[in-house]
Amino acid sequence: MANAGPWERVLPGVWCVRVPYPNVLPYGTVNLYVIQDGGEAVIVDGGATGDHLDLVVKRLQQLGIRRVAAIIATHYHVDHTAGIPELKARLGAAAFMHPLDVSAFDDKFPHAAGTFEPCPERLRAGHRELYIIHQPGHTHGHLHLWLPDAKALFVGDHLVEEGSVWVGPPDGHMADYYRALDAVMAAGADVALPGHGPVIRRPDLSAERLRERRQMREEQMLAILVEGPKTLAELTAALYPDVDPRALPFARHTVMAHLECLEEQGVVRKAMSAADWIMRYARTEE
Repeated sequence: MANAGPWERVLPGVWCVRVPYPNVLPYGTVNLYVIQDGGEAVIVDGGATGDHLDLVVKRLQQLGIRRVAAIIATHYHVDHTAGIPELKARLGAAAFMHPLDVSAFDDKFPHAAGTFEPCPERLRAGHRELYIIHQPGHTHGHLHLWLPDAKALFVGDHLVEEGSVWVGPPDGHMADYYRALDAVMAAGADVALPGHGPVIRRPDLSAERLRERRQMREEQMLAILVEGPKTLAELTAALYPDVDPRALPFARHTVMAHLECLEEQGVVRKAMSAADWIMRYARTEE
């Protein structure tokens, strides 16, 4: 088992450990955060399992944390939730997620159904309040978490410092994701704490960069469709010619999300060919 990175104090009273998760590119890790005030804490996301989970519990003890008030997941994907059922049991803490993602988790992981409760509007670690904001995009029940005393926004899988995030059906919706990026730009946060990678010191610029990247992909897609109707596979290959094979499913789903968004805008249509029964996408003016 690969070693977790060192615990890092990312903000006063906020700690992060980066847990190895090789399927998540480009970082290969997922972040677990601890928000502390004296002997109380709230944990944000919990992808740690096995020996890594033991290290989390040990670190809580080293920090003098006697009570974990809550564990909250920004969304239900396994890299953010795999260790939460055991962590909840070991710490005697309640675990929360948005109701839409609670349902998705219970359907996807029936052996762990019932782990999560619907999230309240706020949580508290000692005197520190954490405000919970429903912000769909990456999943239908994705959450942003606002820690006002640090002007910090926990953004789950909506921002990364380098590269991009994937948004794709059935969980993700591109128009929602654009709204999530707008919300980040309007939040007035000094820092964003993402699900993967380092702390983001200029969340507004990061959100603007990702919006421009997504809009660039849509422009590329429309330019490709000028040549004529294309299948999903053809569009994915044209847009991501050198993609790492491990990332291909994420690239394909992101293309699907863009196509859905362009269909909603009325600039792209899809139709199945009677000749080969394959779905193709075309610009509406054709």
